[in-house]
Amino acid sequence: MNLTFLLLLFLLIAFAFTFLILLNFRKNLKKVTRYTREISEGRFPALTTHDMSGPFHELVKNIDETASRLKDELRSATEEKNRILSILESMAEGVAVIGPDEKLLVVNSVLGGVLGLKKEELTSRYFWEIFRDSEINQMIEKSLRERVMLKMEHSILLSEKVFDIQTSPVFGNKEFLGVIAVFHDVTKLKELENVRSEFVANVSHELKTPLTSIMGFVETLKEGALEDPENRLKFLQIIEEHSKKLHHLIEELLLLSKVESGKQALKKEAVDLAEMFHGVLESFGPSLKAKKIRTDCDCTPKFFVINADAKYLEQAFSNIVDNAIKYNNPDGRIFVRGSYEGDTAKIEISDTGIGIPEADISRIFERFYRVDKSRSRESGGTGLGLSIVKHIIERHNGTIHVQSQLQKGTTFIVILPRE
Repeated sequence: MNLTFLLLLFLLIAFAFTFLILLNFRKNLKKVTRYTREISEGRFPALTTHDMSGPFHELVKNIDETASRLKDELRSATEEKNRILSILESMAEGVAVIGPDEKLLVVNSVLGGVLGLKKEELTSRYFWEIFRDSEINQMIEKSLRERVMLKMEHSILLSEKVFDIQTSPVFGNKEFLGVIAVFHDVTKLKELENVRSEFVANVSHELKTPLTSIMGFVETLKEGALEDPENRLKFLQIIEEHSKKLHHLIEELLLLSKVESGKQALKKEAVDLAEMFHGVLESFGPSLKAKKIRTDCDCTPKFFVINADAKYLEQAFSNIVDNAIKYNNPDGRIFVRGSYEGDTAKIEISDTGIGIPEADISRIFERFYRVDKSRSRESGGTGLGLSIVKHIIERHNGTIHVQSQLQKGTTFIVILPRE
């Protein structure tokens, strides 16, 4: 009986011990399962080997070390990704990365702005959903299909901008990862090329006209007109007149080049604008008298002083007054008004002349632009005067704009900083 009781007691104790072991095993197994699941999801819980016992101690220790390495590698990968994204965002060019599945992987905000879309609207979408332009889509498709670099200059639809677009295949350990497309805005460059082309054409035309006249009359004189006293002086006067026009054109071209380049520093000093205007109007005395134009100069306060380059500023205001005389009517008037407005000086130069058509107002500061080409040439205008004015005012950090009505007159309004 005692032996049987002892055997049962032993079995009972063994069962209880086994049950406790299984219970602890189950508990630890749940911990390990939960821990590995969280690691696989990218979360790294703070679990150490002290949380485990028995056969799980070594297992958890190994998992813990592996998780720590994975955490460090994930952190490094995240930091590298953020660095690359920061570089893409800081670029002046638009950039898009397209995967082999034709979906956009990365798009920087520059390109998003060009397309008029937010970054979150661009990623994970097919490139042909975003670039609603057949030529761009064909280019990207060909680059993806043939894994080659392609390049073209193209204007994006619904945009006035011109882009130099380049697509290049991307490989990683010989594995094709997709295509990167770079959009470089060359709009300003194209505009400069057009301006240069127009400038060369205009200069050639402006130089050719007087030169043709000079050469023609020289040829006439050589062929016998020198012996004709009646026409000889007339021809020489015409040659002299066209030579002066050439000289004036070259002087204005050199001045415009100097002002535009910005290489020559302004020699700023205290300039009394009231005194300057009186001097400018006085220098045009013969022209004003010839057309019987009256002038009125009113600057408030009496000492209307700003800090500026006197030589350049006098040139600018002389060009405006010159136009006010050339395009004024006989018995017309010119008004000059000046006043301080806070930290700026406001100058208005008005005339009672023929005025400027509304369609031409936005273009009068362009080089060689003339509203009335025949009248401008007759009056000796080069088409550079107002362009020079604009650049001089802008060099002084000022602004200039125009108000005009046909047959009623024109007003140039200049705003300049006092210091």
